[in-house]
Amino acid sequence: MSVEAEVTVTVVDDVRIVRVVGEFDAEGAEALAHALALPAESSTSGTVVDLAEVTFADSSFLHTLLAARSRHQKSGIPLVLAEVTPLLQRLLDLTDVARAFTVTQTVPTATETVHARKSSSRRQ
Repeated sequence: MSVEAEVTVTVVDDVRIVRVVGEFDAEGAEALAHALALPAESSTSGTVVDLAEVTFADSSFLHTLLAARSRHQKSGIPLVLAEVTPLLQRLLDLTDVARAFTVTQTVPTATETVHARKSSSRRQ
């Protein structure tokens, strides 16, 4: 049984949490791209992508993450992946892009990472 792609966005402690659930192909990746788009007026410190419940992802999903990473980087806004499943870790490793992302074990750790990066960038 397949699990339809679902993306939800919440804000916790000034960090956007993008929760990603299910199977992601090109259609699901569109929903993810929309959720990861940076708002014109963003008062959040950064974005955490919670990947704990992703059951399938193809190259369009990976492309969407890479594009979001690039946009965030250009804007000086941290993007952190949290709870990467073994399936996704394999995809990141096989495509040699794992090192392009900051990855944490949990969403709370990812939130802390965002705050730490944002405060260090303010000091520079």
